[in-house]
Amino acid sequence: MRRSRGKFFVPYAALSDGRMEVGMNINWFRNPDHVVYTTVEQFADNFGKETGIDDLKGEIERFRLDPEGVEKNLKGKRRTSLKLFRPNRVFDEQLDMGDEVWVYLGENYQSYCIYWPE
Repeated sequence: MRRSRGKFFVPYAALSDGRMEVGMNINWFRNPDHVVYTTVEQFADNFGKETGIDDLKGEIERFRLDPEGVEKNLKGKRRTSLKLFRPNRVFDEQLDMGDEVWVYLGENYQSYCIYWPE
């Protein structure tokens, strides 16, 4: 299904619960204005409180350790949701740091690339 957004067409995908979701585009993630690179410590606690997602850091850690993890949706208490995903497992093309866990909130917000310092 396609929906018109002005003169551009944006592909939508039907979810199992009947909602529609915008398909992600790899070129959007290549734009440095759309991505914030941060450590899990800098990101998780504060962002978890803002979105109402309990134990966001733990959710990110579990997703990171899951060898089969491609994407996972999390719902917050404040009418928010986000997607944890690994771009290099979602897209055919590869991104720098695409094997790390990324947080996607939609194309109207920045995406976060979460990394763990060695």
